[in-house]
Amino acid sequence: MNDFISMIKYHQSEKIPIWFMRQAGRYMKLYQDIRRDNTIREICMNPELTEKITYEPIKLLSVDSAIIFADIILPLEAMGYKIDFNSNGPVIENGYVDNREMNGIYEFDNKNLKYRTVDAIKLFKEKHKIPLIGFSGGIITILSYIFSGKSDNNLSITKKVMFNDEIFKNYVKLVKEMIIEYLKIQVKSGVDAIQIFDSWLGSLSPYTFNKYLKKDITEIINEFKGKIPIIYFSTGTSGIIDELRDTGPDFISIDWRIKLSHVRKIIGNNVGLQGNLDPYLVSYNQNEALQETRNILKDLKNHEGYIFNLGHGVLPETNENTLKNIVELIHNYK
Repeated sequence: MNDFISMIKYHQSEKIPIWFMRQAGRYMKLYQDIRRDNTIREICMNPELTEKITYEPIKLLSVDSAIIFADIILPLEAMGYKIDFNSNGPVIENGYVDNREMNGIYEFDNKNLKYRTVDAIKLFKEKHKIPLIGFSGGIITILSYIFSGKSDNNLSITKKVMFNDEIFKNYVKLVKEMIIEYLKIQVKSGVDAIQIFDSWLGSLSPYTFNKYLKKDITEIINEFKGKIPIIYFSTGTSGIIDELRDTGPDFISIDWRIKLSHVRKIIGNNVGLQGNLDPYLVSYNQNEALQETRNILKDLKNHEGYIFNLGHGVLPETNENTLKNIVELIHNYK
């Protein structure tokens, strides 16, 4: 059995499984070549290109799982949002600032999804025996784009809406239902696990998290619990690790700001851990990255219920040889 599948399902494997968030991305020559002639939107509309980019890290790095290439914001177009991409990422033209009442916005329906993620998943599973991870953005991260019209990674604009506008709960409901339905069609198409990316969640206090989001995140996870393994990823959330555990994911993906051994003491042994190498270290210094990898493995000691990954996504300037050497170190670790 593949080590990733064995670990994600049974918390045990022969070798420590490893994959990298954003492993299908800008550091790869293949991706750069394809992007010269295609926009992100065009790639996501083309199952053949999506499948090719998704599979490339398997060939290039020998990681234990692929993750489908997509963008967390694109499903919003199937709800009436108008999205464009610039050098800084996606921009929403008819978000909260100009359209508080959500005029022209409707519930997510996969029939309105023009991006062929489902076809790309089916194509990948037809061609390869490698595990494939499906994914969605998390509630607050997706809402941050809607409320600010662009990335709002410290949630300054998002919090203003959260604390001052009763309509916030309507937005939460709409996005929560979109996440559930978007993940359902990926599960139906054959992915082996799902990861929820809630990158900016750590900008909330534990009390705010409890009051405004915990119940809805738990409802999302409960839709899939026992049906497919669920990984929940966030950054800056060391202070709410126990709260995240209580939402019910099978694995929690941890950033680099806390030792995994400390996390294990907080959450116990029933929830798996994923992470948590600093992606900047990986990008800047190979020797330091390899030493940090050894430190993480030594610190955790017991590697049952553990998947190696970065604490966030691969940076565009990362050298692929550094990633290869990390994979080799992990696979040879005794």
